Amino acid sequence: MEKLFDRIEQDLKEGKKKKACDRLRNLINQFPNDLSLRTRLGQIYYNAGFLDEAGKFWILSEPENEEMEKAVALYRKTLSNSGNAILKDIVFRGNKTLLNEYAVNILAELEKDSLNKTKHIPDFKPKNRESSNYPKSEAKTGFLNTLMFIMLIVFLISLPILGIFKLFELIKSLFSY
Repeated sequence: MEKLFDRIEQDLKEGKKKKACDRLRNLINQFPNDLSLRTRLGQIYYNAGFLDEAGKFWILSEPENEEMEKAVALYRKTLSNSGNAILKDIVFRGNKTLLNEYAVNILAELEKDSLNKTKHIPDFKPKNRESSNYPKSEAKTGFLNTLMFIMLIVFLISLPILGIFKLFELIKSLFSY
């Protein structure tokens, strides 16, 4: 993980802010409970002048200064302070019980607002990709694909053969009278 942070810092020094943001987004997807990653990404957006986007990533972090508060307020205003829209936009896939009290309260407030206004709370499940599941499903799919391909080839080969036999029957029936 240190290598990735070094790469992010290097990207920022070279002016590759988009690359650094992409790396941080990937880290957020891998470690959704680490709010420091969101805070860091928010700072990059803030420095680049994207205040509302900075607010998106700072919304779960306790405001450390006035700029964070203003960015979060702008972000909320951009989405009409809709809990449902904010929850769909921030896509938190982590474990809420591992978050600090401030983040838990913010999520609870957004969920309550969403439930009151839309009767629905967006819920994003963690992406669990177990490598052991892929070979099994690929093996089943691969076998079925192979079987279907062989059946198609047999059908295509037998179709002209059956056609020839049918043609001979037709010729034989024409001359048998």
